Amino acid sequence: MMKKGARKSGRPAGSLVAISLLLTACGTVPLSSPTAPAPTVPSAVPLSTRPEPGALPPCGPLWPEGEPLTLRGLYRTSDGQGYLDLFHEQADAPPCRARLFLLNGDLGLGPVEWADPPYLEVTGQLSSERWSSLGLWDLRVEKWSSLPFDPEAVRSACREAVRVQAAALASLDWAALAMSSYYSDTLGVRPAWGDPAGLKVQILAADEVRPLFLVQIDGPELPASRPLVRRWAAVECLYDLEAGRVRSLVATIRGEVQE
Repeated sequence: MMKKGARKSGRPAGSLVAISLLLTACGTVPLSSPTAPAPTVPSAVPLSTRPEPGALPPCGPLWPEGEPLTLRGLYRTSDGQGYLDLFHEQADAPPCRARLFLLNGDLGLGPVEWADPPYLEVTGQLSSERWSSLGLWDLRVEKWSSLPFDPEAVRSACREAVRVQAAALASLDWAALAMSSYYSDTLGVRPAWGDPAGLKVQILAADEVRPLFLVQIDGPELPASRPLVRRWAAVECLYDLEAGRVRSLVATIRGEVQE
């Protein structure tokens, strides 16, 4: 997070070029220094599918507990409690999600908007002793730093990727993705994605190490014959911050039971 009152460098332009070349030659680039490139969306972002239910599973044991380790995640708060949302890519399965509750409270950052979380790198010690559910850990933070991140640029790139693939999304066999109990409800449904500007886009989590972000785009509602059940078409967008582009899209069906 930038501090107010930072002064511009008084170095002449030639000195800055020389320093830049020296850093490049040495191969040393601080994590928080590079400016992310302007997002671009190729015309053919890979599109795949995942059967209903499309919610990502919680992560099982991944990291050593009680030993210092460094992870990245999206920082959020709830009732004064700070936590990190992150995900882990798996070779032969969908990504899994994890939430790390920070034993240091809110790191002094105060409340943050859920939709626009800071992107942090933290070093600390993990523990799962308090939790009986997978995907939840406690983290005692020893040090942390803020990394460059523009949430609106990420959302805009994912919206554009969906706009480019709108025809392909509408032509998918959504019944083939549905759970067997909802197959007949979904048979023949061709959801119209419409204007992507009106779609709900949520940045769910950051990759534990790499500058990748998992984004969910909620699409049109789908039929549900059971009471209190809500279903909708959704797209999972994987955004590469370093490359400034969407890496892939996954079409699926999400749902919830309303109480």
